[in-house]
Amino acid sequence: GGPGIVVIQEWWGVNEQVKTTAGEMAAACGARVAVPDLYRGQIAYEAAEANHIMEGLDWGGAVQDVAACARWLKENGCSKVTVVGFCMGGALALGSGVLIPDVDACIAFYGWNGGLADVSTMTKPTQCHFGNLDTHTGFADKDTANVLEGELKKSGCPLEFYRYPTQGHGFMNNTPWGREMQAKLGRPEVEVSEIESAMSRVKAFVTKYGA
Repeated sequence: GGPGIVVIQEWWGVNEQVKTTAGEMAAACGARVAVPDLYRGQIAYEAAEANHIMEGLDWGGAVQDVAACARWLKENGCSKVTVVGFCMGGALALGSGVLIPDVDACIAFYGWNGGLADVSTMTKPTQCHFGNLDTHTGFADKDTANVLEGELKKSGCPLEFYRYPTQGHGFMNNTPWGREMQAKLGRPEVEVSEIESAMSRVKAFVTKYGA
């Protein structure tokens, strides 16, 4: 038994940041973790490049990749599977919660694609994390987070929705690369205390709903 977690990448690809975060979540939750490589080995190092690759993403195919990981975790002894995603991955985590039967719970960090799935029909326990200073309009900014919370409340699913008043997009990125990129993109500085707070919330949620 034990929990399984699918960790979904940001728009950068499966880089050291997402691998580090996946490892930390595995350790914190005592979970087996799978990380689907949605870009098939491509990694972006600049925002324009990341955006270009993401624009070419087959979102439906990406959901199938997540489904395959969830199925693999269950076939290999995990009792339940939680999908955790960041940025583009957060949007996919919410979509996966609606669309994939093998997913038991979902956690989304700063990302929502309303066209992927109707979250007002969500039945799985859901946890969301958004920074109030996020400037990704229509995807992760404060107004979008407000709309998302309203849609999820309509569903009646068990819901935890957390806001981080001093944080912007990508606030979990605490590797040297992550901090450098936050500064380069003009985002608020990452705060370790906020990362620790978010991780403790993830751990409690996985223990409650995903184990």
